[in-house]
Amino acid sequence: MSRVVSLSLLLGATSVTIGCGNSSGTPNEPLGGSLMVSGDVYDFQTDQVLTATASVSTTALSPAPKITVDTAHFTIDGVPENSAFQILASAAPTHHATYSPAVEVLSSDVDGVKAYSVSEQYLGQLTSGFSVSPDPGHGILLLHMLDSAGTAKSGVTSSNIVLANATDASTPKFLDASLAPAPAATATSTSGWVVFFNVPVGTISLGTAANATQTLAMASSPIDASTVTIANVTVTDGAPPALPTNVSFSQQVFPIFSNRGCNGCHSGNGPGRDLGNLTLDGSANLVYKELTGTENPLRVQTAAPEKSLVLTMPSAETPSDGHPNVTFTGPQDPDYLKILVWIREGAKQN
Repeated sequence: MSRVVSLSLLLGATSVTIGCGNSSGTPNEPLGGSLMVSGDVYDFQTDQVLTATASVSTTALSPAPKITVDTAHFTIDGVPENSAFQILASAAPTHHATYSPAVEVLSSDVDGVKAYSVSEQYLGQLTSGFSVSPDPGHGILLLHMLDSAGTAKSGVTSSNIVLANATDASTPKFLDASLAPAPAATATSTSGWVVFFNVPVGTISLGTAANATQTLAMASSPIDASTVTIANVTVTDGAPPALPTNVSFSQQVFPIFSNRGCNGCHSGNGPGRDLGNLTLDGSANLVYKELTGTENPLRVQTAAPEKSLVLTMPSAETPSDGHPNVTFTGPQDPDYLKILVWIREGAKQN
């Protein structure tokens, strides 16, 4: 059974453009315009629209959009252009609170979004089938392994699936072709589904396995206590590519801010110029000085590159840092890696 959300982010695809918008706003309006997203909440196991009244909320959007729900149909009004976010859906008492895979919105309204909620009955089947006792202070993570075409990927081995900063989570467990527990399996079936139990609360992403034979890319996703999170993972056969080297600021880093829509907001007249005191729409020389100047030394930190605000502010974090949307969908995002390596190499004006 396919569970591919057509709007989910495909990490590594250079055509994805996610930024902080390209038009002005006010403190009470989303930066980059106000778009509408609509769809329905589906039961995860059956892939059928819920008949019960659903509860729907969102992540990674500031200010929070207006949400209207009619049974299982939802409308989310006030989504900024060029945004990525997750939908949290539930239908008590039959269906558990569940985060759906990341949804991408560019410059127009989006209809037909499928959000999912996992039934309490199905959760019972999973915990019983895998003989686990979920810790209510942790979350459950369902990963859907997909190839580049969005088709469920079989044969992804447990040795290739590593969660970053989640050493106390369970080992990966696999579902069979009918989404039933397969306790003895060591690789994905034709369904492509993997389950982790007792995942720590926070923002989860994938790490790189030692001697990996497959490359896995996933949007960073929220984990809440006693909540299920669903995330899509794009799988490419072969070891992960090496990090870029000798990264040029003017040729490789500077273009990111226009390609990803950042300079539309962080411009001389944009709201990001005032709210973030950061301008990204000038020359490469000007932008370099904005990022590395003494006014805010935390924007680029050569002693702790991963903590640089130029990376953390537009990334998904728990708790949220207040950035109006998500730009870098995870630490495997190719543009994130270019900036990270440039900082590691000394943040040179090259």
